[in-house]
Amino acid sequence: MNFPDAIGGLLAELTPQPWDYTTPDGTTLRVIPAGLRSNPGEAEVLIRITSPDVSGLYEFGLTGPATKGAAEIGITTADLPTLVTALEEQAGWEHAEGWGDPTRVLVAPTLQVTVTEGHHDDGRWIAVTEVVQLPQGQRLPLAAALRRAWDVAVGWEDGVPCAECPTEVPVRTTFCSTRCRNAADRHDDLDGDL
Repeated sequence: MNFPDAIGGLLAELTPQPWDYTTPDGTTLRVIPAGLRSNPGEAEVLIRITSPDVSGLYEFGLTGPATKGAAEIGITTADLPTLVTALEEQAGWEHAEGWGDPTRVLVAPTLQVTVTEGHHDDGRWIAVTEVVQLPQGQRLPLAAALRRAWDVAVGWEDGVPCAECPTEVPVRTTFCSTRCRNAADRHDDLDGDL
């Protein structure tokens, strides 16, 4: 194996893979981590519904004001666990962007998923809404796909500083080393009894 092939294989392993479900009529629900560096809690998992007669997609499949038949929304890693819990508990769930933006996702207890994507064009909002009905047998696979995508998205979030020094540590980690952990213990032991 040469270097370009090794790098290509490594990048393929690191590239987030989508989860798709396609209905008999050809409508597809896709879940994929956005794969962009973000602050903790702000990385996104994209949920997209694409109808078989989609048109107006931009380069790389991006949606825009001219898009018909596709709607996409990004759910942050801070918000995603509540969606997974709602799916597991067979409850409904809704998330809206706000600030006049019509972008929202609604997951009904019946597993009807509705995504409305808003595009701002010439001072007005253009909303595209797509709906897909999943069978009940896809409830847990969808929840598992969202959980995997959440895990990948969290990996794209920037680390936070160590509690003892300015070294960056992974999300959900407190100290960069045993030395910093021990130093923190010494700071906590003000009366010398530890």
